[in-house]
Amino acid sequence: MKSFQVRVAVVVAAAGVALSACGPVQAGAAAIVGKERISTSDLDTKIQEFRKDLAANKITEEQLGLRIPLSQLILLRLANSKQYVQLGSQQGITVTQRDIDDIVAAQGGQTQIDTALLQSGVPLSVGREFISSVIIQQKLIDGMGAGQDQQSQQLALQKLTQEIDTKVPVRFNPRYGKFDPQQGFVPDERFGRVPAPAPAQAAAGDPAAPPAGDPAAPPAG
Repeated sequence: MKSFQVRVAVVVAAAGVALSACGPVQAGAAAIVGKERISTSDLDTKIQEFRKDLAANKITEEQLGLRIPLSQLILLRLANSKQYVQLGSQQGITVTQRDIDDIVAAQGGQTQIDTALLQSGVPLSVGREFISSVIIQQKLIDGMGAGQDQQSQQLALQKLTQEIDTKVPVRFNPRYGKFDPQQGFVPDERFGRVPAPAPAQAAAGDPAAPPAGDPAAPPAG
C-alpha cells in the first residue's frame, strides 16, 4: 500500500464531491451521516481534543495553514470517515485491528501516524477509525478493478464518490457554514476570514489547503 499520507490525501480529495449538501438535520446534530448522527456536543469535544493533541505534540494551528475554520475541518473529517465505514459495512468489507496495526507499523510507528493524523486535521481519539476508512476506501477502489496508475485510480475514485453519496448520504447543519456538493465547504465570513497558508506550505501538500479543482475540501499532508 502507498504511504498513509498519500491515502489520506485521496480520502480528503473525495470529500468535497462525496458529501451531500446542507439541509434539515435533527436538533442538536452537526451532521447526519447515513443513519448516524454527529452531535454538536461531540463535534465540540473533538475540536477541544484536537487542540489538546496539537499542544501535546508541539504543533500550532498556524502550522497547519488552515484554509477553512477548524470546526468545518473536523466535521468534514468525522463525516467522511463515518461515510466510508458505513459503506464498507454495507458491502461486507471488514478491517481488523491487525490491518490498522500493520499500517501503523509500516509508516514508522504510532508517533509517525499521530503526526500524519494531526497534520490532516484528525483528532487522535478517532485516528484508528480514520485509518480504517482509508483502508476501506482503497479496498473499494481495488474492488472496482482499478489499476495502480493514477488515471485508473482517479476514475475509480470518481465512481466511488458517486456511489457513496447515494448509499450513505450526508447532511450538514447550516450552522457550520455553507456546503456545496461539488466544492465542499465554501468561504463564509460569518466564521471569520481564514488566511491562506504560505506558498511553501501549500506546495508541501498541507492538510488544510484545498486540492486543485476542489477549493473547499482541505487535503491531507
